[in-house]
Order: sequence, then C-alpha cells, then structure tokens
Amino acid sequence: MNQHGSTERAVLKARAKELMKTVRPAAWLMVLVYMAATNLVSGIVESGIAANTNIELLSYYASQGDTYMVGSLIRELFASPGGYLAIFLSIAVTLYTTVVDYGYVSYSMRVVRNKQAGYGELFSRFYMAGKIILSLVLEVVFVSLWSMLFIIPGIIAAYRYRMVIYLLLDDPDCPVLEAFQRSKLLMMGRKMELFQLDFSFFGWLLLAALLIDLPVTLLGMTPGANLLSNVIMVAFNLFLVPYQQFTFTGWYEAIRPREVGQTSDYEIENSSF
Repeated sequence: MNQHGSTERAVLKARAKELMKTVRPAAWLMVLVYMAATNLVSGIVESGIAANTNIELLSYYASQGDTYMVGSLIRELFASPGGYLAIFLSIAVTLYTTVVDYGYVSYSMRVVRNKQAGYGELFSRFYMAGKIILSLVLEVVFVSLWSMLFIIPGIIAAYRYRMVIYLLLDDPDCPVLEAFQRSKLLMMGRKMELFQLDFSFFGWLLLAALLIDLPVTLLGMTPGANLLSNVIMVAFNLFLVPYQQFTFTGWYEAIRPREVGQTSDYEIENSSF
C-alpha cells in the first residue's frame, strides 16, 4: 500500500466520520429506520413463510446436499396454493428491500453533496423499480458467469460493476446496460483501489463478528444470548453502515464523470484514482 493511497483513504474516512456527526437527521437514526424498513420487514415476512411452509427444512437439506429431500420438499411446496404464495412473498420482499437499498444509497449521495436528505429518501426510488430489478438480475448473471471460470474473475466482475447503482441514481434515464458499460469504464484501473478501501474496514468487521458471536459462545444458544447478539449487531450497524456508505459514496464522488468546470469537495488533490 503506497503512502499516497493510504492518505486518500484516510481523508475519505475522516470526511465520512465528520458527516456522521453533523448530518440531520442523525446518521444512526436514519440507519435505524433503514434497518426497520428492510431487515425487520423481511424478517417478519420470512418468519411467517417459514412457520407455514417447509422453507427452513428445504434450506437445511439443500445445505447438506440431500437432493432426494430437496426434491421432495420442492414438490410438496408446489402442491398447494400456499407454496406459490410463499415463493411470491419471498421474491416480493427481496425486490422491495433492493429498492429501499437504492434509496439509502441515494440518501448517502445527497448527504455527501451537502443536500437536504430526510427519511423519505429511503422510499424515493420506487419509480425506478424496473431498472433496479433488471440491474440486480444482470449483475447476478454477469458475476455468476465469470465465477464459473474461477473465483478470481468473479470477484473482478463484482468490482467492475460496483458503480452501477451510483450511475443509475445519478442518471435515472440511463439504460441499464449502458450503466454497466459506464461502470466497467469507470472502474478500469481502479478495482484495486476500491478493494483496498473495502479491506480498510476489515478490522471493524472482524471486531463486530467476534462481539456478535461472544454471547452465544459464552452462554450457548439461549434466548438471552441470541437477544444480546442481536443488540450488539444493531449497535455496530448504527455506526458501520453510515461510516462505510459515506466513505464509498465519497470515493464515487471523487471519480465520477462530471461536466467541464464542475468540481466536488470530495476530489482529492493529485488523486491517483
């Protein structure tokens, strides 16, 4: 890691922390609403589905590689209208949370650009639902195809298309395939820089994982231990989610294409991006 790259990452992360202190509504409160709108909603729906179907058993036998039981449970799932409803709800909640994810990134872009951003921004991108869903499907397909060659090409493909979400939010009229092409061009020569930025959060993620697992390790799989683990996970997310998202958005802001003469507070002097 060169000193210049390290300094750039330090600047981006310092600015992200400053935004977390000054933005209103508070960054942690926005994350709390965001988590309630995504994780809580999807958790409730999936719990209801699991309680009325054999989805959990299906997941278990699939992880065990038991094709006979998987096939049997799939036939049973499709044998009743409830099975079709469960599949429909699973797909619907996945698409819903994806659109809200875009809303949170849109919120972070407004914050980084010193624009007013409220809770409504989380739900501001449903008019783009078609493009968002198509971009999700295409990214899964492209990355999966590259991953079939080997894991490294799959990882490279994932980084190649990381900017699609930002480019679509910046230009909602942009065709989805064009956004993928723009992301590919934008990330040329920059994948390692973004990988290093990702890796700079590894310590925080490792600490979070260790502390989240600690109650279960000490107390076993008890209701109290699970509750404490969930509380620790939420507490870390209230800090880590905006810290990471503001940092990554700042990175995009530093490299994004802009009109002649247009500048950004996030452009770093003598940047190697």
